Amino acid sequence: MRVGVKTSLKLAIFGICAFCVGYFFYKFFYVDSLLGDFRTSRDPFVRDYSKVLLDRNGELLSVFLNQNEQWHLKASAPIPHKLKVAVLEYEDKRFFSHIGVDFLAIARTLRNNFSRTRRAGASTITMQVAKFLNNKPRTYKNKIDEIIYATRLEWLYSKDEILELYLNNASYGRNLLGFSSALLFYFGLQPHQMENLTWAQAALLAVLPNAPGLINLEKNPHTLKIKRDALLERLHKKGHFDAQILHLAQNEPIPSKFIPRTNLAPHLALRLFKDSHTHTLISSVDKQIQNRFESRAKQYAKRLQNEGIANLSALLVDTQSKEVLAYVGSQDFFDMENYGQIDGIQAYRSPGSTLKPLLYGLSIDEGLLHPYSKLVDIPLFFGAFAPQNASKRYHGLISAQNALAQSLNVPFVHLLQEYGYEKFFFTLKGILGFSDENYARYGLSLILGTKELSVEDIATIYLGLGNYGLFEKISYFPRNLENLPSSQVSQNIHSAQNTSNPARRFLSEGAAYLTLAGLERVERVGLENFHKDKKIFAWKSGTSYGRKDAWAAGTSPKYTLVVWVGNFTGEPNSNLFGAKSAGGLLFELLGELEGLDSDFVPKGLKPIVLDSPTGYALSDELKELGVESLNALYPIDSAPLRVSPFLQSVWVDMEGNEVNSLDPNFLQARKIARLNLPISVLNYYNLQNINLQAHLRSKPTRALRILYPSNGLKIIEPIDFEGKQKLIIRLANLRKQKFFLYIDSQFFPQSSDTTTIESTLEAGIHNIYVVGEDGSEDSVSFEIVR
Repeated sequence: MRVGVKTSLKLAIFGICAFCVGYFFYKFFYVDSLLGDFRTSRDPFVRDYSKVLLDRNGELLSVFLNQNEQWHLKASAPIPHKLKVAVLEYEDKRFFSHIGVDFLAIARTLRNNFSRTRRAGASTITMQVAKFLNNKPRTYKNKIDEIIYATRLEWLYSKDEILELYLNNASYGRNLLGFSSALLFYFGLQPHQMENLTWAQAALLAVLPNAPGLINLEKNPHTLKIKRDALLERLHKKGHFDAQILHLAQNEPIPSKFIPRTNLAPHLALRLFKDSHTHTLISSVDKQIQNRFESRAKQYAKRLQNEGIANLSALLVDTQSKEVLAYVGSQDFFDMENYGQIDGIQAYRSPGSTLKPLLYGLSIDEGLLHPYSKLVDIPLFFGAFAPQNASKRYHGLISAQNALAQSLNVPFVHLLQEYGYEKFFFTLKGILGFSDENYARYGLSLILGTKELSVEDIATIYLGLGNYGLFEKISYFPRNLENLPSSQVSQNIHSAQNTSNPARRFLSEGAAYLTLAGLERVERVGLENFHKDKKIFAWKSGTSYGRKDAWAAGTSPKYTLVVWVGNFTGEPNSNLFGAKSAGGLLFELLGELEGLDSDFVPKGLKPIVLDSPTGYALSDELKELGVESLNALYPIDSAPLRVSPFLQSVWVDMEGNEVNSLDPNFLQARKIARLNLPISVLNYYNLQNINLQAHLRSKPTRALRILYPSNGLKIIEPIDFEGKQKLIIRLANLRKQKFFLYIDSQFFPQSSDTTTIESTLEAGIHNIYVVGEDGSEDSVSFEIVR
């Protein structure tokens, strides 16, 4: 019987031991599931941290509540020495000698509990980390589990890692987790300022997690001060600082309130964290510049709102490093009434005239023009497309650099026709990387802004100009990672930077420089008195069709800045003008910057001889005929500049009339150079009563010409507001002679060179014929489409 009892007892003891051992090892390895993939992140709380965006110097820009509505910041710099010393003294003196469990402290606690003397906790820092992981009510069973978990944590992590886990996840009152959160909201210390932590602050942070009932600073400052000062006394006795520092620390006040903070660059923060799995990112933004830009933008927006304009955006980039220095997504992120949370930097809008400088530079490289070259500037029809200058004024012929400075539409539409809108579209695609390939939908209107682009796109273009034709995507992260405060953040940034595209050259250095020189000539209408000491800035304004968008974009050797002004709703406004609405903000923001006193240095240029009258390459023949020359600079790497399309050599008699080899007096003829302007240009001068007799000594072969509709044009049935069918016909009548107009053999008596015909034309092909009293004639065929 006794043998049976002994056997049963042994089995029971063995069973209990086996259960305990099994339970121990079960819990010992169960903690791994709580840690997640600790081998990769080394931090089981990585998903709980608040998202934090830092500037290029490690200063805090934006911080967001985590998914539990807590401020839970993880330190991005090493833990301050003072905080380590204070926490270890207060929480766990034998932290570096025990195995996660302090058995001496447990024995002392059990003795105190049974004797009902002062209660003292036995939890080590490692056990508290285990409690953060387990997050269950305080019971003896859960305490045992925490002991087992703690031994496993000591197996997996170093002591420094465990201390870091504790300090980054301890509760500091309100909804603050982690000592970085407490530093920020109690003392106003940002991550890069951690070494400025005082002994008094370190002691307070050491006692706060251990005093949950006193954790409200506003209600219990006196009691907290007693506990803090007692810890300071202990630290002094152990020789960590002298009596003078003790006196100063104990007289340092307890923070009395929660320090509110305002996020900077919130649009950028949301954008970067949308595609990032890390909790902390260091951006390339400069906090000081960002703060000044946001403040200036809010002030400017208030003035715009008086004109019915609600929104704006601005992007500042370092021209040399291509790093974003300021990111203003809207007038105010918290302006709910005016959709302030929309990120205008990424929004696609009509860019207006902001693409003209790119076409200007590409055309120089193509050999189509020099800045002095004359371009046609008259009302023209390009099929059914009839662009107009914004001012409704024209010049007949105007130099390319003046056309750029005045942002004239007609010369640039004509230039795009010569350059090729398909080629220009795919060059733009190569620079910006958009997926759209349907160039035909835009046609010649592409240069006037029908292809929607973002502020970032425009910044990329002007950044390329500022880098002498070398185009590269802008960066939101610092390219120099040597001075970053956290290796973990550095790795995240490295992975982001590896996706950047290499720089590509789309313009020669010389063409880019000539374009920049042209942009420095752009008129600052109404802005002449802004920042006279900072006026070296190559810039261009733009206004979209219908007055929905106002742009101002420019570059200097140091900064590239793009500004957009308008309404996120797309609502047009008659007060929207690129130079005024966006240009005003552009120069106010430039006033917040230093270093705008340097100019672009000429690069990649060679001497060239131009003809003085029209600004194109002077051929040997024209030079021999006495055409006046003009010395200039032209890109080394560009295609040869073409000879003027407006100058030709002709044979004339003694009276200056043009003759040919069949003329009986041809042997007495002489060869001269003469302007040969298109008849449309001559007609414009004629209508403006400009005397061109010097250019018209010989009779033009077509003194009467149909300008619109052009031959082969397809016209959608032309119906006016009253429902009547009306056809507009425009003629070039150089001699202002009487003429006779026929449509499909039907005579229409007219007295004006621009006329509107009221007639009923069937769908299909129709013919227009015009004949002048001197015998000049012209005809075209066109088609009515319903």
